[in-house]
Amino acid sequence: MKINESKILLLFFYIFLFSTVSFSQTVGKIFSQEEANNLFGNVIESIPINLCDLISVLNQTQNYIMFQINNGELIILGDGRKILYPIGKNVDPKEVFALYSKSKVIELLCLGSGNTVAVEKRQSHLTVTFGLNTLEFSEWCPPICY
Repeated sequence: MKINESKILLLFFYIFLFSTVSFSQTVGKIFSQEEANNLFGNVIESIPINLCDLISVLNQTQNYIMFQINNGELIILGDGRKILYPIGKNVDPKEVFALYSKSKVIELLCLGSGNTVAVEKRQSHLTVTFGLNTLEFSEWCPPICY
């Protein structure tokens, strides 16, 4: 049986990402897309991010990653609300972001396949979808920021 070398490299990369995650409170839960639609409602707005770009952003934070869609633009923060994406963006300290554990985002990426991750605004939730799975049960930051 021939094993695809790129899949092996990607698997090793994910293992490396998991090994760099510190022990911290885990925030987020993965659902099937159908379950997420039933629990959190339909997607109102979806902003895509390239898988490689998201992996690059994940490498810039240790424990947590935060997402927000503002005026059609995806903004991503890391630990301590450090702006990771887009570079040079300014964010109001009072602006609320959906906070997830880095480990849960990596888990989501390991379960799916494809080249694009969708950050989705729903009625009162912000979700992250990759493949057939959706991540939610985030914490709002502020008030809960790690």
